[in-house]
Amino acid sequence: MNMRTHSRVIGLLGRALTLEMESAQQHLTRASLASLWGDQATADLLTRLSDEEMGHADLVTRQMLSLGYAPPGLSLDPVRPGRDPQEILALSRAHEWETVRFYEDAAHWFRRVQPDETGALFAHLFEQELGHVRQLGG
Repeated sequence: MNMRTHSRVIGLLGRALTLEMESAQQHLTRASLASLWGDQATADLLTRLSDEEMGHADLVTRQMLSLGYAPPGLSLDPVRPGRDPQEILALSRAHEWETVRFYEDAAHWFRRVQPDETGALFAHLFEQELGHVRQLGG
């Protein structure tokens, strides 16, 4: 472990990676379901959000590697697909809010304890995820 890196940093990065990968998987599954139901607007929105989540996962992975850590193996929560378009959006919003709260707390910790480039990344991802909530009608 890099001695300059606080012990909590790698745990926060691991949790961020898990949340981003879960979001990508959830959005992509729900996009496919919406498309099967003929709701192409919802499918397109969720596909775009899934792509953005994968971009976030890439940023988190790059930060982990820059600190000398390999990303961990992940165990993702099962997908909750939803029974109709409204439930799909509600489930996606709920997961995005969970991610927003995580990044808000993590960014606050970094500001207090270890203001650095990882903290700046978390602050950036907080804003990005808040944008996702807005796009989902939240």
